[in-house]
Amino acid sequence: MRLTRSGRFVRRSIKRLIYSQLALRESLMIFFRKSAPLVLFNVEAEPPSIYVNFRVRPERLGALSQALDLPDGLALTPIRCLAGEEPFHAITLNAYRVSGLVNGVRAEWSAYVRDAEGVPRYLVVEAQSDVGSMDPVNVVTRAGRMEHVLEGGVLRTRIVSAVQGEFALEARLSTPRERESLRAAPEWIEANDFIYWRNGICDRTFYDASLANSPLWRVPCESLRVEDGTFWSQFVDPEPVHAVLLSKRVQFAMSPWWNA
Repeated sequence: MRLTRSGRFVRRSIKRLIYSQLALRESLMIFFRKSAPLVLFNVEAEPPSIYVNFRVRPERLGALSQALDLPDGLALTPIRCLAGEEPFHAITLNAYRVSGLVNGVRAEWSAYVRDAEGVPRYLVVEAQSDVGSMDPVNVVTRAGRMEHVLEGGVLRTRIVSAVQGEFALEARLSTPRERESLRAAPEWIEANDFIYWRNGICDRTFYDASLANSPLWRVPCESLRVEDGTFWSQFVDPEPVHAVLLSKRVQFAMSPWWNA
């Protein structure tokens, strides 16, 4: 039976009323700590996300741990990023474009820690965004100076660190058929389950097969130029162990400040 105009109006009104009440109930549940907020966001495919993994120099590992002043229960740990490689202490720079809760370009420097259960997790040591955002360390994060663009087959990333210095990356990308396909190690993917910040607060993250099954592409060393003048460069080898691209869209759901 075809709906009349008045019938559609009634159903739209009922829909708005029911879902507004559900949203209000969920808000009250979160306020009274009976539920956790869940935020949806997407890591976009264009420009591709890039992960640049640097090895922490063994003689600087203690200095890095001291500089981070890790909370009780967390300790730096080696991790296997790609399938088949040996675990190593790493600092990763990840640059990407996000949409959903916020829209824009983000960059995060992360080390890796083992939690109370001995499982490797991400530890965000610095985060930058070209739009205002929130994080559990600064609460309100001002927009930073950065870019992450793909032009003429060249991926360019430039970030002015809030801690100290500037990071610049230029990667010349080959066609997909010429790229070396890689697989992420399971522990590198699972490290996303709980993403810690330097004050011990963590975000709980949910994802689907779009992350676990997404192919990674290696950027050849001869096609990569890195200039790192940031605070974090003093702890790592000047040349990255590897730089990999994630060229597919990945959907996440996050419960922010999960253990706060």
